[in-house]
Amino acid sequence: MQVVWNTLVICFLGFFIIICIHSETGVFVLIKTILSYFAIMAEAFIICFAGEYLSFKGKLIANAIYESLWYDIPSRQSKIIIFIIMRSQKRLAITAGKMMDMSFDTFTNIMKASVSYISVLNVMY
Repeated sequence: MQVVWNTLVICFLGFFIIICIHSETGVFVLIKTILSYFAIMAEAFIICFAGEYLSFKGKLIANAIYESLWYDIPSRQSKIIIFIIMRSQKRLAITAGKMMDMSFDTFTNIMKASVSYISVLNVMY
């Protein structure tokens, strides 16, 4: 829900910036709206960055375990390492409602959707 909410808020704040520029309501309102726009955009970026970072670190764990000398370890400890290798085959990710993984691709999709909504609202205005 947070992803959808951020997309809609970015869209409407962008549209409000366009309205402020066309109507020349005041510099203070425009600056306040632009700062709000960047704050919501930063929130979406931080969530997507955390998801990308988690996925990257999960891949690093898998590579580190595999590149270790796990085949020279006693069998009792090697069983534990084999379970870690098996678990690391499933990718770690932060998801948005179990529908999409939060990553940089998701952030670009959020920004693309927001800009397209802004352009549609601008044409209708």
